Amino acid sequence: MPDVEMRDLRLFLVLAEERHFGRTADRLGLTTSRVSQVLSALERKLGGQRLFHRTSRVVELTDAGRTLYAELIPAMAGVDRVLRTARFRSSGPGVVRLGLLNAASGVDVLSRAIERFEATYAGARVELSTTGFDDRLGPLRRREVDLVVTRLPLDQPDIVIGPVLSAADQRVVMVGRTHPLADRAVLSIEDLADHDVRRPYGLSPELAEATCPARTPSGRQIRFVDAEVDDNAELLYLLARGNLVHPTVAPFAAHFQHPGVLAVPLADLPPSVCALAALRGVEDPNRDAFLDTIEQLHTQGVT
Repeated sequence: MPDVEMRDLRLFLVLAEERHFGRTADRLGLTTSRVSQVLSALERKLGGQRLFHRTSRVVELTDAGRTLYAELIPAMAGVDRVLRTARFRSSGPGVVRLGLLNAASGVDVLSRAIERFEATYAGARVELSTTGFDDRLGPLRRREVDLVVTRLPLDQPDIVIGPVLSAADQRVVMVGRTHPLADRAVLSIEDLADHDVRRPYGLSPELAEATCPARTPSGRQIRFVDAEVDDNAELLYLLARGNLVHPTVAPFAAHFQHPGVLAVPLADLPPSVCALAALRGVEDPNRDAFLDTIEQLHTQGVT
């Protein structure tokens, strides 16, 4: 079989996405006639099978084209990953700055990924830093870090969500041992309406609502209170005094314990998902190589 070049396959993928010769030409910096020539040559190299139905108005994939597209997408992604890794190795060691709100989020996956990343790329390292309790995305937007650990959902136009670190963290409510809710085996959002709930700070609107809805299912308003805290120790102190309750996730409650604080399961919210987030539109081969390391761990079932 005649050699098929990578650029021919990339042209096919772009045309399959655009379904238009003119737009494909614009994206690739070619003329429409050159796009047509490359496609015709590719079809000949693949045994003469037609990859597109072409008319003056419509460009649609044939069955053979759809099959090739479906098989090429993961294959080309793998090639791109290998090339990115090769470029990263040739450029020398680099640093990935990772922002953590606390040490309880996706720690197992992160630890394995950091160990493999630093072993794969000689001299590379991951620097961990703590993001502000009420400024979770600020360091990322100010480019003080390359990645942050975040809870989902997060739907912000300047943020892109990366690999999942934990997919099913149980929701709990942290309360003081003397609080009226402390003797309950399980809680619901309705139970919180009669008590002071710390207002979620530093969260996007969609994440704040997912963490604790502003209203209960029956329509009662949650009684949010303004209790700004600088760190987890201060939060635990306020909880132990019974000043407020704090909806959160089980890993946080397990990691940050206080003899005067309990974690009670919250039954009517879905499990929480934890993932990495990056700033959209920023090119960073070091960061991308680290993200690829996590994806590889997921693929291999190591996580």
